[in-house]
Amino acid sequence: MLLAAAMIIVTVIAVVPSVKVQASYVDDFLATVGPMCTNDMRDNHILASFTLAQAIWESGWGRSTLATQANNLFGIRAYSTWDGKVFDRNECVLYNSWSHLVATKGDAYVKNYSLSFWRAYDSWQDSVNDHSGLFNRMSIYENLRGNYDYKSCATLIVLDGYCSETEYTDCLITLIESYDLEQYNYDFGDNGGNTTQPEDGNNEVSGNGSSVSLQPAKLYMETGTAYPLSFTVTPKGAECTVTSSNPAVASVNGNILTAVSAGSTTVTLASGSLSVSCDVTVADNYGGIVADGVYVLCTVATGTVTIPAEATSIGKDAFRGSGVTKVIVGNGITSVEDGAFSGMGGGFTLCSYGNSIVSDYALMNAIAHINMSTGWVLDSAGALITGISLYTTAELISTYYNAEGVDVDLSNSTGEALGNTEYVGTGCVVTVGGVSYSAVVKGDTDGDGITSTSDLLNLKGYLGGDNGYLPARTFRKAADFNGDERITTADYLAIFRSFTA
Repeated sequence: MLLAAAMIIVTVIAVVPSVKVQASYVDDFLATVGPMCTNDMRDNHILASFTLAQAIWESGWGRSTLATQANNLFGIRAYSTWDGKVFDRNECVLYNSWSHLVATKGDAYVKNYSLSFWRAYDSWQDSVNDHSGLFNRMSIYENLRGNYDYKSCATLIVLDGYCSETEYTDCLITLIESYDLEQYNYDFGDNGGNTTQPEDGNNEVSGNGSSVSLQPAKLYMETGTAYPLSFTVTPKGAECTVTSSNPAVASVNGNILTAVSAGSTTVTLASGSLSVSCDVTVADNYGGIVADGVYVLCTVATGTVTIPAEATSIGKDAFRGSGVTKVIVGNGITSVEDGAFSGMGGGFTLCSYGNSIVSDYALMNAIAHINMSTGWVLDSAGALITGISLYTTAELISTYYNAEGVDVDLSNSTGEALGNTEYVGTGCVVTVGGVSYSAVVKGDTDGDGITSTSDLLNLKGYLGGDNGYLPARTFRKAADFNGDERITTADYLAIFRSFTA
């Protein structure tokens, strides 16, 4: 896992801190990126001086190729799960997306130059935010979250497997101390004795020298199960009570919470004027799978496990021995522990709705993954399904609706059923819950689900006055790439750019 994690990051650029750098580079970079790291620390709780030192070291004060051409300050690689822009270091070309790269260069090129592709951003601020997002998403970097000791962060990042350079720790510390980077740390201040509210999942309140903490903040249980609550009260020995608002749903005895019947209740820890709560949902035991350390229930149907939208984490061995073939994860998941999908056997697929935490985990652990888009829209009045992205497979759409318990059939314009791996193109028919919709895929004027010279030829013929090139309204809607309800040369150029560098 550590070795795999290290593969995400480019080998650090050898810019030794002791080497003198032009003052203008230093001043400009610190003035620009320093406040970005300050804001990032406020929002993401990754130490600003530590982030800034990494940015300096890995981008050569913002002068590296990745920094100047891709706004990538930290050398984070791009893989198929990355949904942003991609920079090809081999040819120094920027692509709109991974699918754009593959469509332009082909699978063979992408395979041969697999280590040449890097994430690209619209700004350095986006790069800083994504860098902290990586630390907040991956469990191996948990020790960096809320850690405001720069020496500790510089030491732990190497131990976490971020890189293999033994001098990396000393270089970061030297940069922080030499350029007084601690001045960019966000000052959270103190609370002046006032009560603070729970922040970032830290289910704790404090005030006037006292505090109460209760974990977890949200709990899902099956009837007949018990869960040991974790709570602390300071000062130690202070009187406290733990109560359930509905003991008929879940009762409390000491720190043990027992699920009695289906329903909802609120467990409250109170001490003096301070109190903190845990929302509890109990469901009947219907053979669902316990998904993580807080007994999140999962529905199981036809070999597919769907994790509820309310779930926030997936713990180790969550599905061991389940034998399911597909696990569908919503966007509520913010952490996945190592070994979460151990013991499931081979052949299962992990699906998510654009959840980068899940897709990164799948990539790092060589798990088959499908990124399930929900961008399409059913237009009942027009009998259209719009918003389908290029390169969307039939399986992706059918998996989504099947997970929702809705029957779906997909066929091409001639009525033949689409295979799972076939692309959904303009003119295809998607039947959802017995209602049929004609697909519109922007830019796809020939119905194959991708953009190519064939689409341009159709558009060129139509612009030349021959309506036969776009005979149906679905194809004319697909040709209106920019959505201005007109078909012009601007659409031609936009489609051209969608598959060319």
